[in-house]
Amino acid sequence: MMSRLFSPLSVHAQVTLQADGPGNTYELIQSVLGSGTAGEVPDCGHPAFGRHITEVFDSQLNKNVFVFHIHVTPDNDRCNGSTDRQRNEIKTQGSSPANLKGALNETVSYRWKFKLDAGFIPTSNFCHIHQIKAGDGDDGAPLITITPRAGNPQKLQIIHSTGNGGTGGEIHSENLSSFKGVWVEVFEKIKYSTSGTYQIVIKRVSDGVTLLSYSNSNINMWRDGTTFCRPKWGIYRSLNSIALLRDEQVRFADFCIAEGSAICPSDVGSASSSGTELTTAAAYSKKDEASKETADIVVKAYPNPLQQNTTIDLSLKEAGKTLVEVFDTQQRRVAVLINANLQPGTHRAVFNAGSVPAGTYVISVLHNGKVVTKMIAKQ
Repeated sequence: MMSRLFSPLSVHAQVTLQADGPGNTYELIQSVLGSGTAGEVPDCGHPAFGRHITEVFDSQLNKNVFVFHIHVTPDNDRCNGSTDRQRNEIKTQGSSPANLKGALNETVSYRWKFKLDAGFIPTSNFCHIHQIKAGDGDDGAPLITITPRAGNPQKLQIIHSTGNGGTGGEIHSENLSSFKGVWVEVFEKIKYSTSGTYQIVIKRVSDGVTLLSYSNSNINMWRDGTTFCRPKWGIYRSLNSIALLRDEQVRFADFCIAEGSAICPSDVGSASSSGTELTTAAAYSKKDEASKETADIVVKAYPNPLQQNTTIDLSLKEAGKTLVEVFDTQQRRVAVLINANLQPGTHRAVFNAGSVPAGTYVISVLHNGKVVTKMIAKQ
């Protein structure tokens, strides 16, 4: 009976970028997002500091994270002659894989974590830590920014712009004090269209409390002449009030991009960020297949349904870093089965389900930036 109720989960188009420890940070970013995507850094104007995106172990998250460094001086905007601004950002761009770029009428979701220092100083001008921008065409002003803003009180703003000759401004904000000195997770979902949709939820990592929530079901999320839209992360700020600024470090972790109905799992709290995220088994594909595969990854799980244990066989064509996790349908991680660099060939892991309740679970395999997911059911 259970085999009729639950069927294997189809492969979803997800891409994840996770820090793996100091060294080769730019190469890691570009191996996932594409060539040149770590190119908007101020290294050329400040070579003595070295690379301005580094990786460190973060004791709060208990994992490696990315650190974006920006210095009041001499950091600039890529040595392009601008003296009124500075930037340190990563992005997707035209050379990135198609599944990392938002096309017209396509729905894309993004999930990531960030941490502002407890003493972070925003500007009264622009200071963006995330942007959604057109990749070409009318690509001047961003469609969306997450912007810490100086004032009384200081705010974390969500800003929207309709582009050249259009309108723009704050569409939502919260007191910035809630976001200082703590890790938060952002979930953002966009339908790219002139009559598009936009949703954002920001939760505190430590307890899953929602700090910011906004949605709009009829908002212009496209630009004239563009062929794709893309995300940017980092810090991009004005220097017009330079005397009020200080050197900053903004930490980021666990970037994920997913298209359509695909899901970037969350390990924060017990509830999903929206009704369109993973909430029940009904969110999964109903197509009944023994296994799903990409060109590089084949995953099988048996028995399925299971009572106590299930064996997971993983076949890899290429060597690489591999993370195999199990999530419940509320996106809570219940097990890490493999977290290692694996060689090509077949590998095996066992999920001991004796201590978890009956229900549906998701096996997530992340290998060299590609994700395969499979549904299993415990009776």
